[in-house]
Amino acid sequence: MSRLLRSLSFRLTLIYAGLFCLSVALLMGAGYWLRVVVPMDQTRHMVEREAQTLRAIEEAHGIGATAEALDRRAQHSDGAKAFHALLAPGGHVVTSNLPGWPARSIERMSLIEADTFVDGVEIDYDALVLDQMLPDGTRLLVGRDVEELTSEAEILHFAAIWIFGVTVVLGLGIGWLMSLAIGRRIEAVTLTARQVMEGDLTGRVQVRGSGDDFDRLGETLNHMLSRIETLFQAVQRVSDNAAHELRTPLARLIGRLERLEQAAGDDLTMRVAASDAIVEANRLQQILSALMRISRLENGRHPLELQRTDVVQLLEDLAEFYQPEAERLGIELVLSARRPLVADLDLDLVFQALSNLLDNALKHAGAGRRIEISATRRPEGLDLSVRDDGPGLAADEAARITEQFYRGRDSGGVPGDGLGLSMVAAIAQAHGAALEFADAQPGLRVSLVIPEHRLG
Repeated sequence: MSRLLRSLSFRLTLIYAGLFCLSVALLMGAGYWLRVVVPMDQTRHMVEREAQTLRAIEEAHGIGATAEALDRRAQHSDGAKAFHALLAPGGHVVTSNLPGWPARSIERMSLIEADTFVDGVEIDYDALVLDQMLPDGTRLLVGRDVEELTSEAEILHFAAIWIFGVTVVLGLGIGWLMSLAIGRRIEAVTLTARQVMEGDLTGRVQVRGSGDDFDRLGETLNHMLSRIETLFQAVQRVSDNAAHELRTPLARLIGRLERLEQAAGDDLTMRVAASDAIVEANRLQQILSALMRISRLENGRHPLELQRTDVVQLLEDLAEFYQPEAERLGIELVLSARRPLVADLDLDLVFQALSNLLDNALKHAGAGRRIEISATRRPEGLDLSVRDDGPGLAADEAARITEQFYRGRDSGGVPGDGLGLSMVAAIAQAHGAALEFADAQPGLRVSLVIPEHRLG
């Protein structure tokens, strides 16, 4: 329901339904005013004039003349039926065609039921009556039938309830249907965008051929995606060709430097220079290989070799491999994991990712520190983490830490080329996993969260 309320189409439909209800209310209010209020006011004024005339007759000619005037009025009334009651000062009824009235005078205009029986059949009347007490103690009630007006008022009230109810239900229903229809079209665009973001540049928005706004938007996006795919493929071909062309010269350069080192003989300066050059050439070759592998992983061109993996055994092998280096640096290396923990992983890639994380921790933690490798189940999946109690990561560096060749401000003098975490991020992306950095207070905790669907 919350998602539906956040839908723009649904909110617009609610606004339209509200405006429609308001317009219906105004129209019905205008109809009620014209059909009920205005005629009722006219009847009220008529009764007041008649009552004033009859009061003048009573004051001038007495109660008998007033009774005769009331009877003539009842027999020759034009339009709505005329009602009256004339009571002498002692309460004796002089003349009346009202079936009943209040026991005491209320000295104001009121609505009285004035039902009558003709040949045993009840005829409903509602009389708008002005009840007044004359100076000599005579009570005079003068009124007119407003049954049609009160009936119409009831009908309009009943109709208003039903119209507003139906309008609200239709508004909500139409809003839900519109939101559903528009949401499906938007979801198709969203899924295509996610597909492209995940590295599949062949994704395209489905076009229905109706020529509507969504089709035109889809066609525009598809043209844009086709252009992006073409440009990306061109860049990819250039980078692949450049990498391929660089491999051979680098291999030749390393071979020649090695021969030069051997030919240097006793010339120590020449041997050292040749050895340093070989180291730099090898480093350049490693960087080139790492960049190509990261590119293949990010673009989905490196197929995963998934296998059922004992995660605890994987971490034990990792800890055993790095234990000598940790002891050399004076760092305590701890493993925290309990069987059974099984997942479908590319064993080599995940081992490399965890190796990069552990290698970074060993480089930056410092002597006397503690590094913990752990594996735990979370609602999101399997959490493989490396935690240290070193200096940690600056808050403003977290957003850039996985960029290629980026090195933190505290990395001066620490060996590395700034591609380790880029490789980890690419491996995480290939597995559909999340890479998380958290403040360990103190230190840094880096987690590779393998999604639930890959767990055994």
